[in-house]
Amino acid sequence: MSHDRDTYRARDAGQTLAQALANSLAPPTAPGFDWATCTGTPANKLLPVTLQDTAMNVPYTTNCAAAKTGDRILLLTVGHLTTAIAILTQ
Repeated sequence: MSHDRDTYRARDAGQTLAQALANSLAPPTAPGFDWATCTGTPANKLLPVTLQDTAMNVPYTTNCAAAKTGDRILLLTVGHLTTAIAILTQ
């Protein structure tokens, strides 16, 4: 009986490993671009912006270091990370 239980555990472990490998080989999602409105000045490596009525703080590139309230900001989203990459209008 113990042998059967070990066989099922090994099969489950193999299926879990195969699924993890398949997930790691899946193609990444395409990057997305959007624009937001700057709601303050950069602080602590984050830029406060409003995107579609949602306030958030996002990391920014040096292109956005001079951003100020009211500026339109270009955002790049890759996976779960959104970054401010440019000031569109001042």
